[in-house]
Amino acid sequence: MDLSEHLDALKKLDSATIYAEIKTPEDMDDFMTWFSVSTSANENERFYLYITKEGVVGVEGADNANKPFYKSFTSASQRVKPSEWNALAFVINQEAQKVQIYVNGILSQEDSTSTQFIKDLANPEFAQIGQTQRGRSNKWGFSHFDIKNFTVYNRALSETEVGDRSQLFIRGKNHVTLAEGAELSDKQDVYQSGYIKRKNQDGVYAYRIPALLKTDKGTLIAGADERFNHSSDWGNIGMVIRRSEDNGKTWSDRNTLVNLRDNPKAAVAEEDSPVNIDMVLVQDPTSKRIFSIYDMFPEGRGIFGMSKKQEVEYTKHGDKTYMNLYREDGKGDGVYTIREGGYVYTPQGAKTNYRVITASDKKDRSDLGDLYQDQDLIGNVYFTSHKTSPFRIAKSNYLWLSYSDDDGKTWSSPRDITSMVRSPEMKFLGVGPGTGIVLKYGEHKGRIIVPTYSTNWKSHLDGSQSSRVIYSDDHGLTWQMGAAVNDNRVTKSGQKIHSATMAIEKEQNTESVAVQLKNGDIKLFVRNKTGKLQVATSKDGGQTWQNDLDHYQAVNDVYVQLSAIALERDGKEYIVLANANGPDRNNGYVRLAEVQADRSLKWLHHRLVQ
Repeated sequence: MDLSEHLDALKKLDSATIYAEIKTPEDMDDFMTWFSVSTSANENERFYLYITKEGVVGVEGADNANKPFYKSFTSASQRVKPSEWNALAFVINQEAQKVQIYVNGILSQEDSTSTQFIKDLANPEFAQIGQTQRGRSNKWGFSHFDIKNFTVYNRALSETEVGDRSQLFIRGKNHVTLAEGAELSDKQDVYQSGYIKRKNQDGVYAYRIPALLKTDKGTLIAGADERFNHSSDWGNIGMVIRRSEDNGKTWSDRNTLVNLRDNPKAAVAEEDSPVNIDMVLVQDPTSKRIFSIYDMFPEGRGIFGMSKKQEVEYTKHGDKTYMNLYREDGKGDGVYTIREGGYVYTPQGAKTNYRVITASDKKDRSDLGDLYQDQDLIGNVYFTSHKTSPFRIAKSNYLWLSYSDDDGKTWSSPRDITSMVRSPEMKFLGVGPGTGIVLKYGEHKGRIIVPTYSTNWKSHLDGSQSSRVIYSDDHGLTWQMGAAVNDNRVTKSGQKIHSATMAIEKEQNTESVAVQLKNGDIKLFVRNKTGKLQVATSKDGGQTWQNDLDHYQAVNDVYVQLSAIALERDGKEYIVLANANGPDRNNGYVRLAEVQADRSLKWLHHRLVQ
């Protein structure tokens, strides 16, 4: 990887720190350079950081007369652990007159011979990761390792700062006493994004928005957005899962539930595909069916590019509801519909020779939305730019559902459930990604609960996001929408608000996670704009919500996805909550709360885990 464009900045460094996270193969190369600066003019002149086959991390530098900068770094107190991620740091401190090498946050070697650096090279020409050009030859070819979070600081980090930066990789002894029968497994990379703004070996730029379900058979199913173009919330995104049948020790290959095909003539390259995004996983305990519910958008910028003009998504004929199509080739007026078998019908109810793929047998379901005229593929109704199809769906968003009846091994073609739960005042309706629940207590026992949130047409994302749930009382066959947490809620200022009309940024609540207490109450932990945790309470199975939100000053909310589960021990109820402590989307905490007699939460422990 060539970083030569940054040479001017590198040559100005005096004290500095070079940090990277590196994963080598189990069988390491004899010699690997993970960063180097050199020249084609003289093979002696060089600076490079290296890893030996034995896992020693060292540094070497020399001037054009081959006079070494530092002592030999062939011995070390710390070694790179192969086939695992390791945090490496090189620190050069002019004030302290020493250079240091850290491995996973621990000082491995240091030298006070000199503090010469890149600025002391006469003619630096190349800055590279993974190889070193010395003179006219590539002295050490392409090294085999993965690298991420490569960072150059313009100062010498202290030992504490290096430790903090390397915190996830510090391999100290585990002093936590585990409960009888409990086991702490080794860390496993379930999904691995690309590095340094590049795609991984599978062409994936980023994995985001995790969901994790444990099935009735003990299988773990980990879902995620597989984002190919970039890390943003639009473009080519697939819904993927992996399975583990040994409590997370090993994982299956990725299984794609759906990845809609790109528009080959898209007007904007980074927005070249219809979008699926954000997954909720939940299992019905009676049928054993596992559901994956997620959002769908036509080609564009997803929730950030929704149309300002409202278009009707469906038409009802008797007891049947059909998806609408809008014709844009000037050859027909009115709203067309997709009916049985995917055939397109005119506004007058006449069957045409157009047919849309509404159920797919393809592994990735990429042909969904494809439009045929007789036997000829002419376009896709999910495309919105430079279309070859005369039709498109409403410029809105949708909820899709896939299911598995074999413990997550295979999955159905998606089913659109939007018309069951969406109402006209909603501009957007999407899931709160993560895991749903099935109610265990009370009159609604067996009800499937899936967190969602909606916006209105007045203020959309600026002031109307509102948490709510959809639910099913017939094992996922049909779905209903509950009221929003914000519906008819009276704020602290005395203002009565409603999700359909509100426009107040600070009163928004968005993605959420639900748990049920033994008395039947649902506690909904909502992502919000106040900076602190808010929890809503429902006493009727998610259909409505109590007016007062519980506010917990002891728990930060930095406006990012959170997760919670309910558990019972020694006759007491507890909630385990995982979320980012901040100040940004970082410092992940796991927190333990005890449920009090009045169903409020008393926070007992807050532990940093990442």
